[in-house]
Amino acid sequence: MANGIFAIPIKRLEPTGAEQMELFENSSSSTSEDVLGQFIFGKENAAVRQALECVLAQQVIASPLVLYGQPGTGKSALSHTLIAQWFQRYPDQKTLHTTGTDFARMHARAVYTHSINDFRQRFLGAGLLVIDDLQMLKTRSAAQQMLCNIIDHYHANDQMMVICLPELPTHLSDFDDRLTSRLMGGLQIEVKPPGPDAKEILVQQLAKQHGVKLDTDTRTSLVKPSSQLGFQNDTVPKLRQALIRIRSKADVAFSEGSSESDIQQLLAQQATATRPDIRAIAGIVSKHLNIRLNDMKSTSRRQYVVRARGIAVYLCRRFTSASFGEIGQYFGKRDHSTIMHAFKKIDRLLGQDASIRLAIEEIADKLMRKYTLEDQH
Repeated sequence: MANGIFAIPIKRLEPTGAEQMELFENSSSSTSEDVLGQFIFGKENAAVRQALECVLAQQVIASPLVLYGQPGTGKSALSHTLIAQWFQRYPDQKTLHTTGTDFARMHARAVYTHSINDFRQRFLGAGLLVIDDLQMLKTRSAAQQMLCNIIDHYHANDQMMVICLPELPTHLSDFDDRLTSRLMGGLQIEVKPPGPDAKEILVQQLAKQHGVKLDTDTRTSLVKPSSQLGFQNDTVPKLRQALIRIRSKADVAFSEGSSESDIQQLLAQQATATRPDIRAIAGIVSKHLNIRLNDMKSTSRRQYVVRARGIAVYLCRRFTSASFGEIGQYFGKRDHSTIMHAFKKIDRLLGQDASIRLAIEEIADKLMRKYTLEDQH
């Protein structure tokens, strides 16, 4: 693409081998929703692109490769794309993709069933291992020590490991110093929010995806650096939220000749308006469904609790800009893939279960009246 922009298609992980499927047993679906079909690399992420190309070409690169960055920058999409493309290029090589939560859960199960050697061997034979949301491994000292051993093995045998984190390992609490040292012994690259050139393309694609017609002034306002607008509007989820907000307000707030200052004012209002947070939405769902909030945050798998939790997750995504990871942290420190699965399940059931649809409509109405909101669904 022009202006130094490069795009790769986002591919989903589709393991086919029995051994790889076994690794994912009892794991939640990690298929992302609401993603673009491409990951857009601008100059700000040129180093990320080069590192991933080196991994796919099996060129020498410091391992583990640590990709870190704020929520919404696309680390999870990249991790799935990387391993899917590796699997396509090297179908005879074992590849593994998991999360910090699943690694800890599988390790605990292996300890309980006295199958720790089998657990270790599952990981040691992979040509490429990708672990997303590794921060969920914090406080799990035994699992961290096991990962240290795996990292040592990969380093000694020139195998490649990629780790995704929200920030540098040295900034994370409750990480064993030995694990932090090994993670910092590889290559660390920040996945940055898109710069102006990448945002230009992203805004065009998102506008087309959501049926929003943008004039020059509107597009310029969205692409401008966040500091000029006074708030953060620099990741795909936040750009999408801004476009949906513009679409919902278009008929009311703007005429055909609307000015750039009008757009800036609307986006600034979006950033400063009082909106419900995850805790507020969870509390309203708890009261409406007469379910204790602590039960919704617990590990309970009782159907009525799971449904209530799913409804809360769905509404959090509908009325806040919180990421799946942030929502998961509130609901019992669940990883983003589990929360993503809960969202998609409720979204699917809306067309099948009248009781769920009615509950969501009633709770959404309460939220909109309490916070004077426009429904963005």
